[in-house]
Amino acid sequence: MKIKNRITKVEDEDPFKDMGFIKFWAVSSLFWMTFPASLFMCYIILGAPKTKQLVTALLHDFLQTIFIILIVLGLAIYGIYYYASSFF
Repeated sequence: MKIKNRITKVEDEDPFKDMGFIKFWAVSSLFWMTFPASLFMCYIILGAPKTKQLVTALLHDFLQTIFIILIVLGLAIYGIYYYASSFF
């Protein structure tokens, strides 16, 4: 019973949440530059739970970046439309 609790506790710990911005940027850049091979190597070296956590963290970071880009782009288009419409 204690072994199962330890395994579950290890699987619940997420080292990618506590990683700093620069370190996570380096890990994600390296991961995406060597994508198919890096996914396979992470699965072999880190195991399935850590690979799942890494992919989840990378997907969260990607979606957050897309969301921020869309907001900034929307505000820029609105600003251009608002100020350019006064000339017509």
